Amino acid sequence: MQARDRIGDRYELTYPIGRGGMGQVWAGYDERLDRPVAVKFLRQMDVPEDEREVAVKRFRREARVTARLDHSGVPVVHDLGEHGQDLYIVMQLVPGVVLADLIAEQEELPVGQAASIAAQVCSVLAAAHDASLVHRDLKPQNVMITPTGVVKVLDFGVTALLGPAEMSRLTATGRTLGTPAYIAPEQASAEPVGPAADLYGLGCILFEMLAGKPPYEAKNAPDMLRRHMQSPVPIITEYRSDVPDDLAHLLFCLLAKNPTDRPASATEVEQLLMPFLDETSGPAARMWGRATEVSDPAWKPTVAPAPPLAQNQELAEYRERAQELAENERFLQAAEVLEHALRSAQSDRPLDPQIIVLRVDLANLRMLAGDYRGAQHDFEELAQDLSGPGGDAELAQHCRQQALACMVELAGASHAGNPSLTG
Repeated sequence: MQARDRIGDRYELTYPIGRGGMGQVWAGYDERLDRPVAVKFLRQMDVPEDEREVAVKRFRREARVTARLDHSGVPVVHDLGEHGQDLYIVMQLVPGVVLADLIAEQEELPVGQAASIAAQVCSVLAAAHDASLVHRDLKPQNVMITPTGVVKVLDFGVTALLGPAEMSRLTATGRTLGTPAYIAPEQASAEPVGPAADLYGLGCILFEMLAGKPPYEAKNAPDMLRRHMQSPVPIITEYRSDVPDDLAHLLFCLLAKNPTDRPASATEVEQLLMPFLDETSGPAARMWGRATEVSDPAWKPTVAPAPPLAQNQELAEYRERAQELAENERFLQAAEVLEHALRSAQSDRPLDPQIIVLRVDLANLRMLAGDYRGAQHDFEELAQDLSGPGGDAELAQHCRQQALACMVELAGASHAGNPSLTG
């Protein structure tokens, strides 16, 4: 796979998001509907022959299951198809940061922020469980937080119980369905699992958000599974003193060895988490989105920590690519290319001339695409940054004028949609 490859006679690949042993995830562009998408590939020839049939079933199941879940916390599935010997899923391109990366950066999250993320995961789980689906592979790598603080739960590929024959074949070779550090005791022992297994996984995630590490640590997968099944439940207040007693008790119950000792439902857990929410500690103000999509338990993590500062030549190449797309009136895809370039460059040099050029280009592209609200935000941020020391007063004034033009366009659209406002 490489940039500009066309898939399914309508999707053009833009840049790679992540890759693993069995496939790749790419940002792409839907030519028919003029929108950015994520394209996840399963490269069948990279899968061991004795596992290929199961891998294909899981991949197709992921598309069907995710498409069934009508919830804002689940990426939208647009398409499923084949490209040569590869299978692909086309999904909503989700900007944001993977929870695993957020934990790696901050180690211990504020209590209110951790509770907010966990509560949103509960909302997704409640919808899945109502649809008789169990995720079975909850982990920080499968939780994404958008720049607005909305949580997305990824990778429903292990969802729905496999048949007895498949279960026996996988467990006989040491392949446990799930990720050892977050797997429920009943799942580790290959027993039937239900919604309580997801609540256990949620407990592991909540513990890691608060303590900076999973509840159990081991040198290998078999030892980790034994820890989940046999080791005492850790007490979060022994790792962190500012965790409220009621939240510590809820976490202890989530990590109970016996499924019947855990809370009755994801909805109940969500309600129990509500008193600990602190909206002011949300992650939106501290992150600028990276785009990714679904991952696979057998893959290496598809999103690594933030990439290093891009070289000037690389940024110039991104801008050239965006200009080429804009000339063909593919403004949304051009904007996505520049967003990716700016994410790669990070935000530690906002007044670098090359960064400013890309930011102005991006704001203009949003305006051309009709995204006046996004363009207004970009122009206002530029004007603020350029008005300070080392800025460009003339360009700052131009950005303020452009932001005002966006406001006029938005007001005009509002009046057009509400005849009573026109007088």
